[in-house]
Amino acid sequence: EAAGQAAIREDPLLLCVLRSVPARNTALELVLTALRAALLADTGDAKDDRALAFCCALATQCFINEYVFATTPDEETQLERVKGALGDALLSGDEIAPIQLAVLATYAPLHALAGADALSSHEWPPALDEVVTQQLREPRQELALRSTIAPLTSIDDAVSLRVQRQYEENPYPRWVRAAGSIEPVALDTHLRNKFPTAAFTPLGKIDDVEILVAGCGTGWQSTAVAQTYQGARVLAVDLSLASLCYAKRMTPAALAGRIDYLQGDILKLGGIGRSFDLIDCAGVLHHMADPLEGWRVLLTLLRPGGIMHLGFYSELGRRDVVEARAFIAERGYASTPAGIRRCRQDLLNTPLGSVARFSDFFSTSECRDLLFHVQESRMTIPAIKEFIDSHGLKFIGFDLDDAATQNFGALFSANGWSMADLDKWHGIQTQYPDTFSGMYQLWVQKR
Repeated sequence: EAAGQAAIREDPLLLCVLRSVPARNTALELVLTALRAALLADTGDAKDDRALAFCCALATQCFINEYVFATTPDEETQLERVKGALGDALLSGDEIAPIQLAVLATYAPLHALAGADALSSHEWPPALDEVVTQQLREPRQELALRSTIAPLTSIDDAVSLRVQRQYEENPYPRWVRAAGSIEPVALDTHLRNKFPTAAFTPLGKIDDVEILVAGCGTGWQSTAVAQTYQGARVLAVDLSLASLCYAKRMTPAALAGRIDYLQGDILKLGGIGRSFDLIDCAGVLHHMADPLEGWRVLLTLLRPGGIMHLGFYSELGRRDVVEARAFIAERGYASTPAGIRRCRQDLLNTPLGSVARFSDFFSTSECRDLLFHVQESRMTIPAIKEFIDSHGLKFIGFDLDDAATQNFGALFSANGWSMADLDKWHGIQTQYPDTFSGMYQLWVQKR
């Protein structure tokens, strides 16, 4: 058993994954949870550099997933002892064993520890110093950025305020690094590569392409947009100041001059006096009381011939999520970290454990977004089609993964259907309800 644990702890691919992304696999989560408990039970191997390196990688993983792993009462009792000892050491200036600090960081963020700021001035082994940076120094940077982000609109809608409160508590999503080297292309080229047979009117711009990312969250999408399109100049807007601070800190320096982060409500954007060539609003409108109202507001900001990328939850595709939300409401789980941890474990012991197929199941903020959101609406293809037709928009196509694009492309071609025929897509989803289990991600053009 010891040899097996050592092999796991020293696996270079696992160490890389732990430092990079949430571990989105229930079996791996169980293994990591057990290894964390073993480290907490025995922090005596302070001179074992390999144990410390693994513990630091696991602490990074737990910070990324916002401590979503389950804990036992015994662990919580041991953890309180470790917290108490470290708190006393910080107050007295006594030496702190690196392994003890690293173990604590696998259960709770260091910035939440009383007297934590004193940790910044200590000299730690490199792996642990990276953890201190991630869990203490960087959160402090985000707090300092709050005064640098200006308000664009007021926020007073009741639902908007509830949604804002959720994302202040749980900025979403927590990402670690931007994509690597990306060769930017013209928006027209991007769309033609994605939809080779679609009938859309080229924008004809490669310079000063004005883009609005409406509901930018923690900046992953705004960063990706700025990287992807030639000449992109991005206005990124969100309700949550905490999310915007995370976004601003994470934006690569090379892109910072092309992205403006401002706080505001989509419902109020009609009064900002600006217009855009591209509006990206994926996974946002369905958190409004009336998603179509938000869509209408955004259309007033889109220039003639402009492109819009949207994402909506699917009524058919989220059947198990709807059932899980009912299960949560019936049992009264709180949307706190402890409540979310308990709920996840209980769901995995029922047929509703199918929701673990969603990648969002594997971190606290994402799981809250998936199952505990304060406001969720869902759409159908006929409702989307009715809005598109009534507002004179042109449907370009759905975003699909490579396999789905190939399979559905062959199906449409064999039957002589247009990939822009939403009635045909509705028939397909009726037959195969999981086709859009994540979201409808669609592209439209303003005529």
